[in-house]
Amino acid sequence: MDALILCAGKGERLKPLTENRPKPMIPIAGKPILQHIIDKIEDLVDNIYLIVKYQKENIIGHFKDHPKVKFLEQGKIDGTGEAVLTAKNHVKDEFLVINGDIVFEDTLEQFLKYKYAIAVKEVSDPKNFGVVVLDDKNNVIEIQEKPENPKSNLINAGIYKFDRKIFELIEKTEISKRGERELTDAIKLLIKEENVKGIKLNGYWNDVGRPWDILDANKYFLDKIKTDIKGKIEENVVIKGNVIIEKDAVVKANSVIEGPAIIKKGTVVGPLAYIRPYTVLMENTFVGNSSEIKSSIIMKNTKIPHLSYVGDSIIGENCNFGCNTITANLRFDDKPVKVNIKGKRVESVRKLGVIMGDNVKTGIQVSFMPGVKVGCNCWIGASCLIDRDIESDMFVYKKDSLVFKKLKE
Repeated sequence: MDALILCAGKGERLKPLTENRPKPMIPIAGKPILQHIIDKIEDLVDNIYLIVKYQKENIIGHFKDHPKVKFLEQGKIDGTGEAVLTAKNHVKDEFLVINGDIVFEDTLEQFLKYKYAIAVKEVSDPKNFGVVVLDDKNNVIEIQEKPENPKSNLINAGIYKFDRKIFELIEKTEISKRGERELTDAIKLLIKEENVKGIKLNGYWNDVGRPWDILDANKYFLDKIKTDIKGKIEENVVIKGNVIIEKDAVVKANSVIEGPAIIKKGTVVGPLAYIRPYTVLMENTFVGNSSEIKSSIIMKNTKIPHLSYVGDSIIGENCNFGCNTITANLRFDDKPVKVNIKGKRVESVRKLGVIMGDNVKTGIQVSFMPGVKVGCNCWIGASCLIDRDIESDMFVYKKDSLVFKKLKE
């Protein structure tokens, strides 16, 4: 049996994190989302086909040496149906299809029992998902797309089992109003002809579509780590809880590390730094004197030198913070932080800091309000208070009030 993992999408809701990487390559607990999926299924299948398109070089470069992984590029037509159809001339008999942006705990072994199956997950508010309706034998009888009045609290969890019949059904479907070929349209045809089993997933599941989903999934994986310290630890360092410190990482004197946390190779922490639980410092990062990081993901080659605070945030690659850069992560009224997602202001979670793209530089004493997004390649001058999103390639500085200027101007 083979597996297809759908990795061609752009991940618009996760910008600016997806400006320089496809969504499945966003790091969670020290490795890409896609790596977590492959680790989960590689012993179940013979071949793993990654359907790529957007930023394909990023995926191919990372997985090119994996013995079971092969790459197929999706054509001009977008959509999950077209992504599956890309593999028509490659897979044989029965196969799994998995969305490349989900995190799940289930082993998927129960899928092997059936020719046709869809994973479903019970949620409290299904309106923003594809809703799946089952009969008393757990066969799928209807799929509703983001309904105002859901007939079920079970949602499509993005994992499927098919045989080659699905290809001919996809070819029968029309292009949707979004200009895409939708897999769910083919599944609606399939349930008219075959029994399609709805399989309720066991354990944790997360459709990583919004920045706070990344942090939630990060916590899930970090809760499972065990202490493994291979880096250099200087005098008077305090380490509590489960902490991974990779070889060639250095924790300097008088720093405190509270797990669960991961510190990747080449990273330097301290002196006098404080790394709080649910933090991941990716390769070659630097957290300097008296800086504090809490419940955050700091991506490769980013420097947070001294007297700074980063909480409940995701910071991209190659960023450089000036002294005393602060990320606020909590509203005064204690209500959920609001975030702009594809032009709409939505509520997120109670604590959320800054969502920052790659190659951002801040001057000294810069502060970010909760839920702010900062695009890639921005420069932010000293003493700025950033209370709104900043698009990529901007220079922000302070005179009497903030000035926003394109760097290329």
